[in-house]
Amino acid sequence: MVKYGADVIKICATGGVLSLTDSVGVQQYTEDEMRAIVETATQLDRRVAAHAHGSAGIKAAVRAGVTSIEHGSILDAEAVALMKQHGTWLVPTLLAGFTVESLATAGRLPPPIAAKSLAIAPRHRNSFKLAVDAGVKIALGTDAGVMKHGTNAREFGLMVRYGMTPMQAIVAGTSNGATLLGLERDVGTIAVGKYADLVAVRGDPIQTISTLEHVDFVMKGGAVFKRDGQVLGRSVAGVP
Repeated sequence: MVKYGADVIKICATGGVLSLTDSVGVQQYTEDEMRAIVETATQLDRRVAAHAHGSAGIKAAVRAGVTSIEHGSILDAEAVALMKQHGTWLVPTLLAGFTVESLATAGRLPPPIAAKSLAIAPRHRNSFKLAVDAGVKIALGTDAGVMKHGTNAREFGLMVRYGMTPMQAIVAGTSNGATLLGLERDVGTIAVGKYADLVAVRGDPIQTISTLEHVDFVMKGGAVFKRDGQVLGRSVAGVP
């Protein structure tokens, strides 16, 4: 994977919601196997993210040294304590859970998948609140592809709905994400010497977090690609 350009190694420590046959909580790697993956990735200067729903798989992945737990749907006090002890990040992907739950409720998923999604959704939300209250490091992510592309900013609102303050959610989506990926020297905050990659919205997201779903201004590398809600052509933005 690294040979072909992978920046992060992702493994499936447990089963998933969208599969037809496996249990959502079943552990799919032994702890020793995950530790070997982490050790090899570390030698190649890569971080490891673990897709993990069930608590046993989460704990094994944390003990094995993964950088982040993706989803973390069935956390318990022991799992949270381990994450704190090891400095493991949580990427809760609440929007993925919300989307799949909505599809299941509408009868648009096969029965085995619908049953799993409806069972896991409330536990996912409770686990997120448990992690927030315990001070686990959290970064925003959405499990891209589960929901419509371009709607990822809805994650901010779900984070606030289920336990974060608006500022906590904004930090999760900016500086925390950069730190999780080891990119904090270049992105994540506005500072001299960092990339001029910026977005702006009308209004105050601290007061109304959904404001972040309507981006009016986009700058990438110092070139403006969107202004006043209008997408500009590359030539207008000054890009060859």
